[in-house]
Amino acid sequence: MTDHTPPALGYLRQYLSMTGDDLGLVKKQMQAFAEHKGFILGMVFVEQLHTDPAAFDALVTAANLREITVVIVPTRAHLSAVGRSETKMQRLERESGARALVADWSPP
Repeated sequence: MTDHTPPALGYLRQYLSMTGDDLGLVKKQMQAFAEHKGFILGMVFVEQLHTDPAAFDALVTAANLREITVVIVPTRAHLSAVGRSETKMQRLERESGARALVADWSPP
């Protein structure tokens, strides 16, 4: 990667069934996906279910401050509804202009 590789942020919800090892594996998969797509994955915001949407709010703020255009997520489910009828994906796009990429690729 070069200094001109665009940055991306990550976001995921840590479900109750996820162990620390599971979380580490998901982050590695997100990293590999980001590199495959030509991005450098920076901070991964991890949402705890009991504090939702605190990490997501921090992600949106960081995306705006750093002018991030891409957020990597493990699956679409991590950006599901935040209340009312708006999803986190819609709010991310509306408030920051960033688009979400689902890490649906795994290295050979």
